[in-house]
Amino acid sequence: MQRKQIIPTDFLLPLVSVVVVFIPIVILKPRVLQYEGLNLLFNMAVPVTLATIGQLFAMTIGEIDFSLGNLVSLVTCIVGTVIPSNFSLGLIFLAGILLIYVLIGAFLYLKKLPSIIVTIGMSFVWTGIAVTIQPHPGGNVPKFVQQIVSFRPPWIPLPLIYLGALAIGIHVILNKTNFGILVRGLGGNQKAIHQAGHSILRIQMGAFLLVGLFGILSGAALAGITTSADANLARNYTLLAVASVILGGGSFAGGKVSPVGAVLGACTMTLVGTLLTFLKISPDWQIGAQGLIILMVLFVNSLIKHPRKVPYV
Repeated sequence: MQRKQIIPTDFLLPLVSVVVVFIPIVILKPRVLQYEGLNLLFNMAVPVTLATIGQLFAMTIGEIDFSLGNLVSLVTCIVGTVIPSNFSLGLIFLAGILLIYVLIGAFLYLKKLPSIIVTIGMSFVWTGIAVTIQPHPGGNVPKFVQQIVSFRPPWIPLPLIYLGALAIGIHVILNKTNFGILVRGLGGNQKAIHQAGHSILRIQMGAFLLVGLFGILSGAALAGITTSADANLARNYTLLAVASVILGGGSFAGGKVSPVGAVLGACTMTLVGTLLTFLKISPDWQIGAQGLIILMVLFVNSLIKHPRKVPYV
């Protein structure tokens, strides 16, 4: 009789990854265990996690958004430049982004186009708009946006509260609501969803609406933390988000994702960057090091899941 795992593998691997990266950071900088240290350490994990959640919804239905990092950068420009001068216009911009994402979801389904091509094209659109709004880094992020990400609650640092709320909230949405179950079903077995009488078009449009929404939230959080607007501020977020979802137990095939694992994956990817900085490794090498870590995790993950098969990364 096979014993039931106390901790699922998809959750265990990202949890171990966080611990493995966190321990050297504590050894190098013991003060990170204090309130202020934890706040600074996990602060940048919030926008990365929000972008990861957006990518998670795309990957749940078997798609991928290669324009997400460019979108996050655009939102920092809208929040830091447009909203301070014309609040209503800024909201119109953000609403327009959501509408475009809904249309992208419909377009991909109706025309049967690969999302990688469409979203790479959209990445140029987002960057072009961002550069037009904010040609050079700068901007004036509204105080209320800064306060949302800089509030200091007692006992527990705000970033940890946000990360915990995201993990629990998205887990509930995907596993306990009708919409979440349909989204996972669309990625796992589209034919069954169609035969059950559900509209695949509506489900896909709803999923992409959430991709855009969490991209906007990520950009707003990033603008609040950095207090600046930059058309290239989050270009690496696309691959960070994809890596975080995969590290958290997700699959490119769709239908199989872990919100808690994805949040832990995003924390891991953020902490890796911090650790490499503490080790005084050049930023030029950090991206390569992160890539190697991702490949190692995928390799270990495939060995755990398919120990008797040839692992494919």
